[in-house]
Amino acid sequence: MVIPMRKTTLTFIVLGIVIGVAASLIADEVDHYTSSDAFCGGSCHSMQAYVVNDAVYQHSAHRTSGTGIIAGCADCHMPARGLLAKSWAHVKGGVKDVWAELVNDFQDPKVWEARRTQLAYGVRDAMLADDSANCRSCHDMRKIAVAGEQGQREHARSFADKTTCIQCHYNLVHAPVPARDGFAAMMR
Repeated sequence: MVIPMRKTTLTFIVLGIVIGVAASLIADEVDHYTSSDAFCGGSCHSMQAYVVNDAVYQHSAHRTSGTGIIAGCADCHMPARGLLAKSWAHVKGGVKDVWAELVNDFQDPKVWEARRTQLAYGVRDAMLADDSANCRSCHDMRKIAVAGEQGQREHARSFADKTTCIQCHYNLVHAPVPARDGFAAMMR
């Protein structure tokens, strides 16, 4: 029995749609799971040892907001939009993080501190490159009510000179890492 070409084509199209929808649903579930604070804070020894229980992190404004809104790891460290972009970021970051865990002795705090500094620089560069898109996915710059006069002036000036959030607010959540040489030159 010969199956007509039209029926074969239709079968492949329907099968492709079903597989595509299933793959999208699975990718969304994987993204949801791997974007959770439980996964981020519990999957690597270094995150458990140095980040999750760090007092600076635990008491930061993004973790103890009076509004009841608490930013999760993925809110800052994963692309703000797009399942493909998020999936790629998980794969790329996951491979780097697994490799770092395998080849580094993070039992030594000095080794972790060197890695933490590299990570901070990488996150700052990425946020600078995308105009702090993750910040803007939660914060509306025009509605931020800055209390101090200097902050009000700086925010007003940021609209005029296109300063992006990370250029001023680069030590908000984690223990401070100084701006590296060259980063300050990118600021204003």
